[in-house]
Amino acid sequence: MQNLDLLGFLSLGFFGGFGHCIGMCHPFVLYISGRFVGGNRGYSKMYAPHLKYNLGRSVTYAVMGAAAGALGNIATLAGNMAGIQKTSAVFAGVFLILYGLLSFFGYNLLNKLENRFAAEKIMNLIKRIQPKTAFGSGLVLGLIPCGLVYGALIAASASANAAKGAFSMFLFGIGTITAMMLAAVFGNFIMGRRGIFNLLSLILLICMGVWFIWQGVRF
Repeated sequence: MQNLDLLGFLSLGFFGGFGHCIGMCHPFVLYISGRFVGGNRGYSKMYAPHLKYNLGRSVTYAVMGAAAGALGNIATLAGNMAGIQKTSAVFAGVFLILYGLLSFFGYNLLNKLENRFAAEKIMNLIKRIQPKTAFGSGLVLGLIPCGLVYGALIAASASANAAKGAFSMFLFGIGTITAMMLAAVFGNFIMGRRGIFNLLSLILLICMGVWFIWQGVRF
């Protein structure tokens, strides 16, 4: 399932980043700007902290991906490897389709977990820990509850390999960087058009869910 590892996770992060990640994580983008950018001028000084923050998130995703891949490997010990991979890919696809469809009609499966927990618990944790760097902040904020991340982790377990799971989730994180960096640069413009980005994101999430299911059943 090499194509799933490379194209699927990178695309899911890239497309899912617009709409979902921008809307949910915009407060954290503002936090990084306020704490690590300050009055700095020049593109390198203004946006380097955001790049470091996003790389930190990607590393956390990679660690979680390694755990998911390892769990998938354990599962294969009790069953057929190909069957486990197919099931994981199909389950991830169904999750993304349901998540996208329900969100399209105004019902977010993980709304309370994502928004309330992320806004209250994670930000309180950040304030207590006070990471010294933007990269460290990204490592912590990568733990924010997120349905999109959960869907990717389910798919990562299909690799049945810790290294492949880590690489898959790191690619997912890299895919989200484009949207998050654009949010840092054009925050007001993008947030003012969040509805359009969110609609496109949900459509693409559903398409990616179908793609994951197809990848699962075709092997």
